[in-house]
Amino acid sequence: MSNQVVSQRHIDACIKSIQEYDLGDELVIRPRNLVMPGDEIEAPTKGSVVGEGIISFSGGLSGVNRTDAQNAFLYASLVANKSYPLEHQGKEWYMLFREVMTNSGWTPISKFYSDLQVSGTSVRMDKLVLEILGSVIAGIAVPGPATALMLKVAGDAIAALQKRDTALTVYERNVLQNGVGGVTAGACTEVNGATIFAIGAVRFTRRNTSTKVLFVDVDIRNVDLYRGETVFEKNETLAVATRDFISQKLVNHIAKKIDYDI
Repeated sequence: MSNQVVSQRHIDACIKSIQEYDLGDELVIRPRNLVMPGDEIEAPTKGSVVGEGIISFSGGLSGVNRTDAQNAFLYASLVANKSYPLEHQGKEWYMLFREVMTNSGWTPISKFYSDLQVSGTSVRMDKLVLEILGSVIAGIAVPGPATALMLKVAGDAIAALQKRDTALTVYERNVLQNGVGGVTAGACTEVNGATIFAIGAVRFTRRNTSTKVLFVDVDIRNVDLYRGETVFEKNETLAVATRDFISQKLVNHIAKKIDYDI
């Protein structure tokens, strides 16, 4: 699909859509870097906390692909946050997020969104989103080592975030204030020349005022849970066509960048 011939009419339509999306006010919480531990299958490079998402990257991923994935994810998140900021708008948020990702050059090759049933009376969002991401990755036709790597770097990224109180506090605030009602984990890698970006998401409606999301037990009697699963494959032609506009739009939107070494 990355080698798919895209008509100029389709490219023009995507660019027009990208240009018309509203990002809202200046972003409060910025992307920040994660330093990842080594991996016995393949050395990972970096992961990023991007808004309400924790994105991890395999070691073989090129810098261009990593940047394109981060920028598209952030741009799509901002657009969805602006249009659907309320907790009960989780499905609308996710559908718009996926639409913007598609127009940014990331074509869905599988997608799923539904209510989420959890056994027991409590759940931890970090474990839940990793479980969903694992389900997404398991459905990708990639070699076994690549699948294991994608899961490992995602788990390492979330574990690294837990160890840095300042970054975690900022991340929690972003989830609750600037992307209400969701936690997202993604893993991006290159397989046989194709760039694959798997994303698992938990959308939720809370019935309490807890300010903690990831690493605490959440009483599922106080939340309605939904799951989103999407596997994107990068369409190079469309990504190149929209890259500069998205990059400049994000630069204009973000007054300054704060990096956290996790």
